[in-house]
Amino acid sequence: MLMLIAIILLLPSITQADGLFDFQMKLAKKGNAEAQFKVGEMYETGFGVKEDKAEARNWITKASDQGHETAGFKLLYWDIEKNGVNDSNKAKFEALKAQANDGNAQAQFYIGKMYSRGVGVKRSSNKAISWLNKAALVGVLEAEREVSLVRENQQRWALEKQRKDEKKRAELKARQDKERLAKQEQQRKLQAQKQAESKARADEIAKQNSNAAAAKSKANQQAAEQAQKDKLLAQQQAAAKQREAEKRALIKKREADEKQRKTQFESDPCSGKSARFLSTCK
Repeated sequence: MLMLIAIILLLPSITQADGLFDFQMKLAKKGNAEAQFKVGEMYETGFGVKEDKAEARNWITKASDQGHETAGFKLLYWDIEKNGVNDSNKAKFEALKAQANDGNAQAQFYIGKMYSRGVGVKRSSNKAISWLNKAALVGVLEAEREVSLVRENQQRWALEKQRKDEKKRAELKARQDKERLAKQEQQRKLQAQKQAESKARADEIAKQNSNAAAAKSKANQQAAEQAQKDKLLAQQQAAAKQREAEKRALIKKREADEKQRKTQFESDPCSGKSARFLSTCK
């Protein structure tokens, strides 16, 4: 229902647009340059007629051929938009800038539009608005619409830039956090490695000390055992020596006793124990 109401409300303007196109077309066919330019714009925008870019260029070219200045500006804009500034259009482009500087409102509009959309020049919203406002001040309605578009674009670009900046900051923070965590993990691993190496060295030193203590204990034990053996051997040797001395003393005593008996016997054969066996002592 609402759509039907909207269509009904738009019908007068649509009818007016169709009537305006028919009116301008009649004039254009008669060779009116301004009408030819307007017919071209209507084909370009689809106002009052089905949009047709080829027909738009055709009628605007006809207007330009008759010396319609704005039509020439539009054709130049299209050329630069498609092909950039080159040897074939550079002179016209410089002439357009000169006319804009001289106060030509339509030239100012197209220079502003070029800055607005980055056609032939580096895009600059500030320069675009400056030129477009000059054109708008003398009644170029398209300039007012283009200024609104530039401001909308500025807001959109600012928002996009803000989102991009926020995304970059978020990505930077994420990257920094990742690097920080990686660095912390690396430091943790390095610290763990150092601790493991320190523990391994301590364990090795403890093992070496333990082995040294065990070796020392064993050496002490062996030394004690050897000392005990040496002591026992010394005791055995001393005892053997004592026995040998006693044996020699006994032998010596026996020899002395035997010698004494012999001496006594020789001096007094009858005084000894063997006297009873001697017949001479009876």
